[in-house]
Amino acid sequence: RGLQPNDVTLGCMIDALVEAQKIEDALALFQDFKTKVTCDTIIYSTLIKGFASTGDADRAMALYRDMKTNGIQMNHIAFTTLINAHAKNGLMKRAEQLLEEMEKEGCKPNGITYASLIRGHCVRGDLSAALKLFQQMLRCGFQADSVIFNTLLDGCVQHGNFPLADELLVEMQSHNVSPSNYTLSIIVKMWSKRGELDKAFEAVYSALEDPNGPYVDAQVGACIVGSCIHNKAPKRAIEVFNDMKTWPNFDGPDANTYSALISGLPRHGFLTKAVSLAEEACVVLKAKPGHDKRPLAPNALWQLFRALRNERLLDELGHPLAQKLRDAGMQVDDKWLDP
Repeated sequence: RGLQPNDVTLGCMIDALVEAQKIEDALALFQDFKTKVTCDTIIYSTLIKGFASTGDADRAMALYRDMKTNGIQMNHIAFTTLINAHAKNGLMKRAEQLLEEMEKEGCKPNGITYASLIRGHCVRGDLSAALKLFQQMLRCGFQADSVIFNTLLDGCVQHGNFPLADELLVEMQSHNVSPSNYTLSIIVKMWSKRGELDKAFEAVYSALEDPNGPYVDAQVGACIVGSCIHNKAPKRAIEVFNDMKTWPNFDGPDANTYSALISGLPRHGFLTKAVSLAEEACVVLKAKPGHDKRPLAPNALWQLFRALRNERLLDELGHPLAQKLRDAGMQVDDKWLDP
């Protein structure tokens, strides 16, 4: 009809495309109308958010430079999104520079800004830089929360800095920050990596007994099972797997839990048990209302079928299992069944 959108309509269209993960279409629409419609901070911020969500820091940065060229004012949302895009890619030098530019332009960083930077440093293993930013955040008057502490704790566990993790758990209490279910999963992983399986179990069962403790969810269940496999305790993995089915309000076992058992048990001589659990998963993961509908991890299934091949059990156990998996809507590679 020859109608032309105004800035509000264009912004809504671009936002809808970005939300639908159609970032290229959103950019094409923007390019078509940027000389015909006044493109404001909100439109640019939406596009920056879109490229940030895909990890494309370069194109997010190109939009930022375009904003500066056209004299469009950045806001803290656009800056935070741009910083997050660089932090997720480990481009921390540029992320820190953007923080400085943000402050120069009068945009005050918020807790999300600091969280993005702290996460970026943790991913790179630069825990001292992450702690420095954490202290800076506190000096600026922001409250520490479980998200920030979880980010720092996860960084410590991923990079093996267990003494610092111990200190952070104490500091978490001093800040009156309650541990979340994600905190609990990190603690379980930490004790697992330290070879202290009993302490991992103690953390889980203490939470189950504490009405004010963190919720023990399917993620925690997967972590404790994975910890048993990691510490070469397959019987204990089976025992806790059976026990967790009785835990109050427990939303598992989930696909990750089954996958950990299916891939790990054959390495410790429990091949037929792994097959039976894979068969159980075909029923459980498909049937329970509101239950985890994700399929078993392909790599876990590949390891299981490889073990069956090595034991010459493909005909007896492998082919029947493959059919059950397919009936449950899971992908089975024909190559897994090659003798």
